[in-house]
Amino acid sequence: MNRPYRVTFGPGAFLLGAGITVLLFGVPHGATGYVFGVPAALLLGMPLALATGILMRPVRDQWLHIVATGGVGLVTGFLTLLFLTGNHWHSMWGLVLWTGFCAAVGRLAVVGLVDTQDDSELTEHVGPTPDGRIVP
Repeated sequence: MNRPYRVTFGPGAFLLGAGITVLLFGVPHGATGYVFGVPAALLLGMPLALATGILMRPVRDQWLHIVATGGVGLVTGFLTLLFLTGNHWHSMWGLVLWTGFCAAVGRLAVVGLVDTQDDSELTEHVGPTPDGRIVP
């Protein structure tokens, strides 16, 4: 698959964004927010955000990355509340929205740490080299 653009982020940017997300989530909820927020972020939110980031690599627009990460936050909040409260998750729907907002803010905070590359920057030479090797 030929990708004309590629968005990359390192572990530092990923962990910083996740840390900001968790810190922001716990601010209005105090210790209780951190007790439930950290495990939910580690077990569900961070793997989903990483998978989303990898799938969104060909998308250059950073705002779409922010919206997608916010959507991952909504899914994380919904699944966590569904697990903790069962069918009564709707009584706490504000937490689902807050989780999505915090995830989007965490991704927004690391926009400057993300590297966007054109395909021409990724490959120096395509085809046979002077010594006969074929470089993809």
